[in-house]
Amino acid sequence: MKLTDFKALIKQRCGLTFEGVGEASLVSGLQKRIAETGAKNASAYYASLMADEHEFHELIALLTINETYFYREPEQLQLLVNSLIPRILTRKQDASPVRILCAGCSSGEEPYSIAIALREKYGESAASLFMLAGGDIDKGALEKARIGCYTEFSFRSLAPELRERYFNRQDKRIWGVKDDLRQQVHFYHVNLLVARHPDDAQNFDIIFFRNVSIYFDMPTRRVIQQHLATLLNDDGYLITGIAETLANNLGVFNLVEEGGLFYFAKQHPGSAKPLLLKPKPPAHQTEATSRTAFSPHRATQASTPPVREAPPQVVPLPLLTPVTASAEEALRLIQEKRYDEAMTALALLLEQYPGSSAALLLKAHILLHRKDYAAAEESAQQALGIEPWSTDAFVLLGLVAKWRNQADTAVKWFKQAVYARNECWPAHYYLGELYRADSKVDNARRAYRVVLQLLAAQQAPNDGLSIIPLGLPVSEVRFLCEHQLAKLDDGHKAISG
Repeated sequence: MKLTDFKALIKQRCGLTFEGVGEASLVSGLQKRIAETGAKNASAYYASLMADEHEFHELIALLTINETYFYREPEQLQLLVNSLIPRILTRKQDASPVRILCAGCSSGEEPYSIAIALREKYGESAASLFMLAGGDIDKGALEKARIGCYTEFSFRSLAPELRERYFNRQDKRIWGVKDDLRQQVHFYHVNLLVARHPDDAQNFDIIFFRNVSIYFDMPTRRVIQQHLATLLNDDGYLITGIAETLANNLGVFNLVEEGGLFYFAKQHPGSAKPLLLKPKPPAHQTEATSRTAFSPHRATQASTPPVREAPPQVVPLPLLTPVTASAEEALRLIQEKRYDEAMTALALLLEQYPGSSAALLLKAHILLHRKDYAAAEESAQQALGIEPWSTDAFVLLGLVAKWRNQADTAVKWFKQAVYARNECWPAHYYLGELYRADSKVDNARRAYRVVLQLLAAQQAPNDGLSIIPLGLPVSEVRFLCEHQLAKLDDGHKAISG
């Protein structure tokens, strides 16, 4: 029995994929369940998976990471209670409750967080105004969600006063959801790959599908979205994780930007901005040019958007084209701090290929270094007109705004960089610095923690940039994040103490 047989069975039944680094967790899970069930070998265990649904779910519970906590990505909760819910309540023509589903709810922190946010906004009337449901494939996680008891780790982003208001202390380590809130949330066993669901798990106004799609490949995500669309009312909304926007823009729903945040609508909402984005390109194509694959497209008229079209489906050029060779030579000169020579090389390149986004980005990088902010912004905007989801351009424009003391504009551009490529830890770091300067302590703390998580994930962390040599020292950034987090935590203790 081969590992590929187990992969195929799991994908067929519930859509989960275990390729690359995910393969190790599959091997570990299989070894553990084979030992615990006493199966003679892998073939015997495979036969038990085919015959025993309970054992299949025991394996799946081992393979899915139930990493969740209360008030995760709180910006989206604010979007929900301040914008989407009022819009739905205004257009409802009967007294039926607004129905909200958390698809992939794990152990329940997400639906209970939504219930808390709604109680904070609408008071006791929230119990009759809203119906909340959570669905997950992991039956063990669902049982924990129904019981509603959690350790301190689940409360790391929840304000202490909210915990006191909506939870009862069970012992030194455990807090339980208060009965009135717990009874407002209903939980269902849901396989997202299956089209049919219980009758009372239908007709939702809003579906949360956050931090779940990482387990599925693109074709499976599209099938799941098609199933979710059947559960969603025609004027309903789908909310994915902040870092999952592009991965879930597959043409099933309409991508919308509102207040700097993204979500999906089944129809175009009149008060928000619809984004006519293309699905992600197939595997043989690329979303963004690499440092050694520059693209000489003709320039188009640039604008100043908060929202951009999806990255064009462009096949990288061979490495030894004249454009590539010239751009790489300019990059080498920049890294050697020979800026005058680099500018000469870029001028020659842009004269021959005025639509080379790589050359425009490198030019903007030099102009920023020289503090010629207006010219740097112009060059970066031209590059953005060619590569509308260029993380490099977003970061450059963010830096221009930052050094011009235009904090709000800088935040907008760095958030765009994060949406385009979540692993861009420099953008997260700059967001942390801007939030800290603006006394937005919770936002700053979250941004610094994201940087530390990204830097800890790899020995040689990828900065998410394709062209510009930003050159932030990893060890120094790590130290600064740890230092600022310590100061922010000390400040919070001083205020609360």
